[in-house]
Order: sequence, then C-alpha cells, then structure tokens
Amino acid sequence: MSARATAERLTRSRAETEALGARLGRAARPGDVIALWGELGSGKTTLVRGLARGLGIPAAEVTSPTFVIVHEHEGGRLPLFHVDLYRLGPDDVASTGWDEGLASGAVTAIEWPDRLGPALPADRLDVRFEHAGGDDRRVRLEPAGPAGAALAERAG
Repeated sequence: MSARATAERLTRSRAETEALGARLGRAARPGDVIALWGELGSGKTTLVRGLARGLGIPAAEVTSPTFVIVHEHEGGRLPLFHVDLYRLGPDDVASTGWDEGLASGAVTAIEWPDRLGPALPADRLDVRFEHAGGDDRRVRLEPAGPAGAALAERAG
C-alpha cells in the first residue's frame, strides 16, 4: 500500500477482525495512534484485542473500557492505551488522562475519536468499521499523516 492510500478489507468473523488487529500490533511502533470509527458492535474492541495480542499482551485482558474510559495494558513489547470516549462530551475528555498514552510513547487505540474534536492527533491511522451483514465487516485503513501511513504500510 502506498503512503496515504486507503485499504479496505472484509472480515468475515471476529477471529478475522482480531487477526487484522494482531497484524497492526506486530507492525506498531512507539507513539502510534489508531483511531477506531464505527457503530456500537462494529468490531472496534475486537480489533483492539488483536492489537494487544500483536503487541504481546494477553488479548483476554482487553475489554471495552466504556465505564473506565482508559485501560493501560503492559507486559508486551510496547504498552497499549485503550481509550473509549463513548460516554463523554468534548468538555469531559481533558480530565480522562487519555493523552498520557501519547506522551508515554505507548500505542494508543481510541474508540469514538470524534469526541476529541480538534484534540485528535493529526498523525494517526483511522480504522473505519461498517457492518456488512452477519459477522461480516468492511474495515478501511485510512492513514492520516506519515506515522499512520507507515503503520498501514508495515501492516500490509
């Protein structure tokens, strides 16, 4: 995939969505940001489980952080900050500590990134989910910035 190119994949099961996340985790570098866009139940947390696995973090530790807002996972080759902003408005985001992951060099996965408004990092990989019937999902990888493009390229 060339820099800034969008890649679309069809995943036909949770296992395939998780495998895509694992590829991203193996390809991730310190400070990478992955913004996850999609409806409830579209596969965002499933992809983060795979991301964790690809980083060497037990996938079983990954759950939706909707009520906790931020989960920090360590023990892999890089730490993972998993952020879920679903229940927050733009004025509430600053108090979550989500940006600590950015400052630490962790890989940061953000569910409901639209809640960040202008605070959303400009250099990131957008992953957009769309229901395609049953367990099928259309997943688009859309680089935004050079680090996002490099991550997409490494993940193939």
